[in-house]
Amino acid sequence: MRYQFLFRHLFLLWLLACVACAAPSTGVPSAQSNRVILRLWHAWPAADSRVLQTLVDQFNQAHPQWQIVVQARPAVSLPTDLVTAVNEGSGPHLALVQSHTLGLLASAGSIRSLDDLLSPADLQSLLPAAVGAARATVGDQPALFGMPINFDTLALYYNRANVLQPPTSVDELLLMARALTDRDRVPPVWGLAYNLSLDRTIGYLYAFGGRVFDEQGAVVLGDSGRPGTERWLAWLAGLYRDEQVLATLDGVVVDRVLQAREAIMTIDWAHAQADYRAIWNDQLGVTTLPILAETEQAPQPYVQADVIVVNARLTDPDAQAAVQAFMRYMVAVDSQRMLLAIGRQPTQLALQLSDNDLADRVQLAAARAFRAQAQHGLPMPADRIANELVWTTLSDMQLSAVRGLLTPEQAVTVADETLRRVFPAP
Repeated sequence: MRYQFLFRHLFLLWLLACVACAAPSTGVPSAQSNRVILRLWHAWPAADSRVLQTLVDQFNQAHPQWQIVVQARPAVSLPTDLVTAVNEGSGPHLALVQSHTLGLLASAGSIRSLDDLLSPADLQSLLPAAVGAARATVGDQPALFGMPINFDTLALYYNRANVLQPPTSVDELLLMARALTDRDRVPPVWGLAYNLSLDRTIGYLYAFGGRVFDEQGAVVLGDSGRPGTERWLAWLAGLYRDEQVLATLDGVVVDRVLQAREAIMTIDWAHAQADYRAIWNDQLGVTTLPILAETEQAPQPYVQADVIVVNARLTDPDAQAAVQAFMRYMVAVDSQRMLLAIGRQPTQLALQLSDNDLADRVQLAAARAFRAQAQHGLPMPADRIANELVWTTLSDMQLSAVRGLLTPEQAVTVADETLRRVFPAP
């Protein structure tokens, strides 16, 4: 009898555990607590995770009827883990993911649109490019699939000990970089170390007047977008061959030189700010990307975001009310100030970025530069086909032209033909 009781007890515990892991659509708590309990998956590193937990704890204390439970997951597998879990009828109620994964998650049916949960008023004070990055098109229907809580974009990093006044144009940047380069030293010192990867350079395609698609989504790379794109590719190829700057497709080389303090300027993403702070300490400078003087156009780098997404199976009204409140809380000024303190760029424009918002003046100056740049940036496409085909096609085009495998004209032609096979003219 004792063994039968023990077996029955263990079976009940197993059953309760299964129920807790499944059916995220309810978010319904036990009758004892009478609270809605929602699980949140994320892949933030340990230091950032502690701040996220603090924010969640404050939300839970302020809203005793709701409880958010934070669960860390591996960054590499978070999107696929989410798809698998939802397909099996479980998974978290909420997840923090990068915006470029939204197309994959939405097309897999793993996350739901937020258009019925968030009103225009919830979004009007947020950085427009970050909101744009939180949208994806599934079945020809664009929709908002995430609440953007922080954003990422490119800027020019520099060592203020060597650069008293940062360059405002590309011509100034290259003139200064060449003057600061000393190849006779061992090891050499580079005025500019630039990773020529597509994500760090595509903003200048638009400054040169290049285009891939028009406003209606038709491919224009090989016709109206051709002249500017060819000039952009020729410019990149020239940088690649310039012996007075370190401009390469090998990001490892660029990182090594920067880490060794053998470079003075670089272009990189906002999320790398802590790395450059460790290199240049309080001499770290951050400014917007230099304009292209020949067209008088500023580059339009991509803006991506960390977004809160909602399990497609979440349909319970009480759980949806908790989700709405939590999303609004995460973009409130006080919450956004806490994210800024750990180097995550706030999407809430009502946060003024004044001296009262952050004691660290270097970090605050950087935040102003990132916001100014993002206000002139483009939302990073989140659609699945943009990530799986368009990005690969453009990367191949850029690599072929930069390395001299094809002329810029040939590279554009090949890429245009590839894209038109997938996006035929109407």
